Amino acid sequence: MDRGHLYLYCGLLSLGFIGVFHKLGDRLKCRPSAVNLALFFWAALIMAAILVTGGLAPRLITMPPTLYAVGAICGFLASIAILSFQAGLKYGKISTSWVIVNLSLAVPTILSIIVYREHVGAVRLAAMILIIPALLLIWKDKQIDEEREQQHARKSCGPE
Repeated sequence: MDRGHLYLYCGLLSLGFIGVFHKLGDRLKCRPSAVNLALFFWAALIMAAILVTGGLAPRLITMPPTLYAVGAICGFLASIAILSFQAGLKYGKISTSWVIVNLSLAVPTILSIIVYREHVGAVRLAAMILIIPALLLIWKDKQIDEEREQQHARKSCGPE
């Protein structure tokens, strides 16, 4: 396994655990904005340590302004994504929420094909086509859950 794949698997595990810990935060009654603030605080602290120990801090001054603009947009979108995800967890199941969030991977994939003219192989095309039934199955699962909740409510409100 090369270094790139090792980093990808580390990212996969880390992102997976972020979802679990967001749900834990919700169960412990932590405010989503506070969790988000703590997440970005620790991320900034770790990045600062990497910059200082790697000798990259002086290079921040010479980086082009577009870098800061792209970073600001990404930070803004990451905050919106995390807060929205946390709100979704509050009102739904982590399994459903996580599947929907991971289906967001279709957006950069489709845009990379359109904007950057990336080649689409048969496997990637099949995966993108399967996104549609995945969304439909999640929608159907949500309907089934709502029907169960309504039946449970009717049974608990029955005649005494």
